[in-house]
Amino acid sequence: MSAESVAVELRDRSEAFANARRTAVPVLFGDRWGLVVFLGAVCLFGLVWRTTFLINDSVTLANGLYSLSNGQVALLEPAYGGTLNTPGVNSYGGREFARNYGVIALSLPYLLVLQGLAAVVELRIALVGLWSLALLALLVQCGRLADSDRVIVGGGIAVLGLFGLNVALARPLDPSAVHLYALQLFHLTVAAFVPVFCYRLLTLVETRRLGLLGAVAVTAGTPLAFWASVPKRHVVTAAVVMGVAYCLYRSRREADGPVVSRSRTFRALAYGLVGLYAWVHAPEALLLCVTLALVDVPTAPENSPRTLAVVGGVFLLSLIPFALTNVAITGSPVKPPRLLAGGYSAGGDAAAGGGSAGDTGGSSNGSGGILAPLQPLFGVVESGARPLLLLVDQLLVGFRAFRAEPIDVYHTFVRSGSAQSTLSDTDAESVNLSLLESVPLLAALAGVLPVVARRRSSLSLPDRRLGPARVVDLFAATTVLGLVLLYTSRLPTHAQVTARYLFPLCPLGVYLAVRLPPVRDALANHWRAYLWTASATVLVGGQFALVAVALTVNGIGEAFQFHALVGLGTALPLGLWSLRGRSEGKAGRLGAVLLGLATGVTLVFVLLTVLEYYALGDSHALPMMRALGELVGLY
Repeated sequence: MSAESVAVELRDRSEAFANARRTAVPVLFGDRWGLVVFLGAVCLFGLVWRTTFLINDSVTLANGLYSLSNGQVALLEPAYGGTLNTPGVNSYGGREFARNYGVIALSLPYLLVLQGLAAVVELRIALVGLWSLALLALLVQCGRLADSDRVIVGGGIAVLGLFGLNVALARPLDPSAVHLYALQLFHLTVAAFVPVFCYRLLTLVETRRLGLLGAVAVTAGTPLAFWASVPKRHVVTAAVVMGVAYCLYRSRREADGPVVSRSRTFRALAYGLVGLYAWVHAPEALLLCVTLALVDVPTAPENSPRTLAVVGGVFLLSLIPFALTNVAITGSPVKPPRLLAGGYSAGGDAAAGGGSAGDTGGSSNGSGGILAPLQPLFGVVESGARPLLLLVDQLLVGFRAFRAEPIDVYHTFVRSGSAQSTLSDTDAESVNLSLLESVPLLAALAGVLPVVARRRSSLSLPDRRLGPARVVDLFAATTVLGLVLLYTSRLPTHAQVTARYLFPLCPLGVYLAVRLPPVRDALANHWRAYLWTASATVLVGGQFALVAVALTVNGIGEAFQFHALVGLGTALPLGLWSLRGRSEGKAGRLGAVLLGLATGVTLVFVLLTVLEYYALGDSHALPMMRALGELVGLY
């Protein structure tokens, strides 16, 4: 091959790569700012990434990925944890199975990449290199957006220095735990799309500036960074919920555009995301499907047979991985081994349901067998109706819990309690923060009360006159209500750090808060005050918090209660300001400062938790964070 032909081939490949990049950026991130949001989130999550198990449930997923990578759906052997009897393992047909097979299967590409890198370079260096490349890409994008070569050159030098520092501090990383690392990288990547969807949605509904500020609030003002690298479904749920909200908005907006078929496409994508999420966690997917249908169908611009056929077809296609997994485990595409906690099990209720169907068939045959040919159809209807009935029952249980157990509701949403646990038979210290204590930014939602009072007439049953933004607002509010009712009866639980089962409420709450007029105007007009306050709270307030914990706090339980009181102390004035509903002049600046303070307080809690309270044996993926944690060394 001549040099000229090689040059032509290289040029063609370069052009193909450039075209793919130009296509991928708008599809995945919206624009370059969306890419910056994604890369910034990835870099932050990499800083707080710990390469070990935080929760025993993650051991089940790691064993599941180990088995699936060896070609088996059932658990083969306890590659992690020393036993297969870990939380989340389900027994069926004499074999044990993991849960959340969607995240297990989607983590396989990450596993292959890590195994390939491990064959070339030490895994610890590879992880440091991946984070350094993400940081370099972030600085390059920022330099291009600012049209500054100094940012690019200076950023490159800084990244090179950080890479050298991490390599110098690096310690060997256990190569046998590669399945855990793959799961963590997958969850980290999915978590980074939560602020991306928030940015894209608020940019369309409001402005780009508010979209960027909303992304900052979701990333820094919620425990997203803490849970991002933990193999649990909560960040995946949050990403799916925000993705559905974005697709729902686009489906309404494109209905008035020149290409009406795009409306149908985004509407189908919303249902497709829900169907694919059933592969991860069927109960929450069922709830999302119901809330989406309740909001989407009555408010849709049109429900023609063609549109419904497309939407239904995409939804059914998205359920194929879920159905195939069910077939591999239970032999039935509509019977997952685990649906609602305590309400359905493949070995129990499924068998009972089969017996009931058989009795009905026998009765029909005994009376002439008129309905016997319809028995398969009745079986399908029964299989489809049972999850819905179980969901309704769980929601009713949650509703009754609000009235019957107000103390538990209070501990879940407002005040977690004392440093000593009252939820466990042991004397272990409580490491439970309520939703408001861990995310004081949600206190801004108090501003919804005067808005509701002024707009009672517009809060009637949904109709087709609702605009795209109002439809998304309705979906967000309905989803929040559904998740609260689904989990209220089961919370609080011991040692959940933050109210993690309710974590999807955090990005939805931030979106709804930014939509409120006082919050929106305060951020739009005083965005510098918000960013400076958040930065000062982290850089300066974080040091004061560290000193206060070191001098006055004894034990992790008291440390968590210190942060709980700081969170509530921040939430109270923010809630009062939002309730007042004023954003003119000094009131607006005050609101921006309070919002920045609430954002920074949460990030300080996350950083101290990762560096000190839950350092997990100094297992940080970045050696410089491990060294910083050892330097802090409070306990």
